[in-house]
Amino acid sequence: MNAEKKRNLITIVFDGKLRSLLRDFMSGDEYGVESAQDGLDAFHKLAKKYFDLIITDFQMPGLGGVNLLPRLRMIQPWARVIVIPTKKIKRRERQIVESAADACLEKPFELNQLKKIIQGMFPPPEDKVISTEEGWKRGPLSWQLG
Repeated sequence: MNAEKKRNLITIVFDGKLRSLLRDFMSGDEYGVESAQDGLDAFHKLAKKYFDLIITDFQMPGLGGVNLLPRLRMIQPWARVIVIPTKKIKRRERQIVESAADACLEKPFELNQLKKIIQGMFPPPEDKVISTEEGWKRGPLSWQLG
């Protein structure tokens, strides 16, 4: 896949080791990867650039969790969102994750699990691709349409 067709991805992960691991794993021909260490750092980047995929921690110091997810959808409603909770989350928090995220991947997880989730969200290049900037409908099942 050439540089023009790369999907833009941002990881919003507080843990530096996990952030680095995700960046290294996802970087390559298919994805242009940027990282943010917290919600505030992410908002500066999200305001300047379109992202196809957002991978985020749920619990972070400062802006995170129940305050972060709805704001992500306001800034970039067309982006796919994968949430990584760091612990068992409360019922109210789970409702927010389910309404704002396309997928949830609980720790500990294997990178191949993440890869499968992302492959399900974005069809291979040979399939018909509907541009997110041309009105992609967001929601957990919308990527299955078409």
